[in-house]
Amino acid sequence: MRTTVRWLIAASVATVPITLTHAVEDFSVGIHERFHLPVLLAAFFVSLAYAAQVLAAALAAQERRLGYWLNLGLALAWLVGAAADHLGEVVFVSPYRHGLLSKALEVAIMVGAALWAGLAISALRASGRKQPM
Repeated sequence: MRTTVRWLIAASVATVPITLTHAVEDFSVGIHERFHLPVLLAAFFVSLAYAAQVLAAALAAQERRLGYWLNLGLALAWLVGAAADHLGEVVFVSPYRHGLLSKALEVAIMVGAALWAGLAISALRASGRKQPM
């Protein structure tokens, strides 16, 4: 397995405790209500994202381009979602939820997802265009 792919998988795995902790915090303040969803249905949707992340890692470990693309899509979803929902809170609102820890989790999601996306792009470039999905 190429070094780029190892780093890609490591970045994906490293985001899990950060995003999961933040998701629990979101649920504790009623994020599911903002989307008019019952808590179990919202939690199920979040679990689908993590299942996709496991699939992306497995495909990437097999050095399949589909795994790199799926990693890129998931990383961008976390990055764009976190930035759209929380960037203003991180920069301007204080105090916020659980204070510095809450803001640190949101920043870590954005930074981690940006790194994860960059590694997915690197893996895609390194794999070339001839490899099947």
